[in-house]
Amino acid sequence: MNYKLKLLPLAIAGCIMAAPVAAADNKAAKNTGTVSAQLKSMVILDSADNGYDPSEGTSYLVKLKYETASWNNMKVGLGFYNNGDLLNQTDFDKANDSDKRLARGMFVTDDGSEKSLMGEMYLKYDAGKFGFNAGRQLYDTPLTKITYSTMPNFHTVFGINTTAVPGLKLSLDQVTQMSFGARAMTDFGLIGEGTQTAGSVVRPDVIGQAEFHDISLIATANDSEETNGITVLGGTYSGVKGLKISAWDYYADDISNTFYADANYGMPVGGLKLKLSAQYLTQSEQGSLVEDNPFLPTGNFTDGIDYNLFGLKGVVKWKGLMGFLAYNKSSGDTGMFNSWGGDPAYTSSIFSRNAYRENVSAYKLGVKYSFSKKAFVMLSHADYGQSDSVGRLAGIGNVTALTDARETDLVFVVKPMKGLMLKLFHANRTSEYDGSKDNELTQAHTRFVASYKF
Repeated sequence: MNYKLKLLPLAIAGCIMAAPVAAADNKAAKNTGTVSAQLKSMVILDSADNGYDPSEGTSYLVKLKYETASWNNMKVGLGFYNNGDLLNQTDFDKANDSDKRLARGMFVTDDGSEKSLMGEMYLKYDAGKFGFNAGRQLYDTPLTKITYSTMPNFHTVFGINTTAVPGLKLSLDQVTQMSFGARAMTDFGLIGEGTQTAGSVVRPDVIGQAEFHDISLIATANDSEETNGITVLGGTYSGVKGLKISAWDYYADDISNTFYADANYGMPVGGLKLKLSAQYLTQSEQGSLVEDNPFLPTGNFTDGIDYNLFGLKGVVKWKGLMGFLAYNKSSGDTGMFNSWGGDPAYTSSIFSRNAYRENVSAYKLGVKYSFSKKAFVMLSHADYGQSDSVGRLAGIGNVTALTDARETDLVFVVKPMKGLMLKLFHANRTSEYDGSKDNELTQAHTRFVASYKF
């Protein structure tokens, strides 16, 4: 039996071991605050073994969080995160094998050694129609929320919000720092393929992961430059039944300005539930830190930033069945300068975010069937037209698109008990640079994830 398969019971057992703790009813939580935790493990079971597809990795995440009870409408939260190699099962020597590749995106260190971070350390005030927040946190906005494997991305944020107008929420935030999580390496090297468009522009391992850095360093890799971070103004209107409209502006001092808006409308049609969505994003350069920066790879942003994205999506639900169809079109003279994380595009898939590249038409369709509230299976396929973005791949060099990028994902999820999730997924992906200098740039791998929250 493949030794990786033997890890499955261990991964599951590790998550279930904490169940007795979760079962304890903390009746004093209202006065003493709340404690929550998560144990998560991820194992690569199979891969294409072509030197491009990650073929080795057994990682874990431990999260422990405490939030105080409310005092004069204020709460303090502390979130501790630890990530590393699960049971020392990853063979890091395989990274030197031409047919193997280490899943670096599952760790925050080069050798899988454990690393800890106080990722959340915040103060929140909530007086009903007015609130503020300050400190390190998981910052949930369209251009900062991103898929993560183990250690997440974190941001240092200071902001205010109000719901004084019925149906409308407004917020104003200042983001001063960011910490790269584990998947940031995947965003840069595998998903981004050196195009600077996937959620990490600089090499995360070079400046350090699971460490808080100024926004200027995160975006430019230049520690001699200082900026005022990112000013984020957001508004969400949901005053009409079934309708939700959001608009966000991200002004990154001396780097870029990005405006994003989306609208969602849901309604019943016969015995079906229909949801229609539209999105628009436009980005331009501010200052000259990007085009004149010697620390960034040249090629895609040497003449500045000029990017637009339009998208449409339709979702239909009937009993336990759900189907969707999505479309994205990018335009402008560059791709998106996606430096601090964010993935709002409707057509993104597990390992592909090509809609953020230059001049792409992307389509995605999928179907999901829920056997019950505790189990579902989902199949999706995405096709991305050849982009004009130049990729820079390790061991290959600069490459241009030769074919449409494609990805087919099959995901099976079971939730056998409260807080426990078991996920098995297979991703089959072809890069738009497939065939460059006779290299097979495909993925066909299977991963298992176990997560227990309590």
